[in-house]
Amino acid sequence: MALNKIDSFLGKLLEIITTICLSVTVVVTFLQVIFRYVLQQPLSWSQEVLMISFVYSILFGAALAIKNREHLTVDLYDNVSKVFSSILKTLEFIVVGVVIGVLLYYGSILVIDNFQSGQIIGILPIKKAYVYLAVPVSALFMLYFHIKKVFS
Repeated sequence: MALNKIDSFLGKLLEIITTICLSVTVVVTFLQVIFRYVLQQPLSWSQEVLMISFVYSILFGAALAIKNREHLTVDLYDNVSKVFSSILKTLEFIVVGVVIGVLLYYGSILVIDNFQSGQIIGILPIKKAYVYLAVPVSALFMLYFHIKKVFS
């Protein structure tokens, strides 16, 4: 019961974050075209905002896809025995879990290193660590939904 509320909350949160990021991407791209080709005054900050919003929308969208089981699947082994199917599902769980673990571990190291270095993105006074923070945070979401698959 409590897990269903947590799942619902996390799912809505991921949907909101992804929707906002994709909306920012569309609006800033439109503004970039208008300012560059119509007004002949390109926006200096638009590329960086597009990169940040795109990174967040992709990574949080990937976590949402794991929650909804919407990633690509291969139907090649649909007609195999139950034993072989169980082996393939176990292998899939392990491989995806390892990839999520790598994202979480190395993403955390990347964020910590960038907070220590204090590098900023470029024109915007935003630390790169805040952009890279999307990697371990989305990996945590992915890990939660991935482990939850086993118990459902």
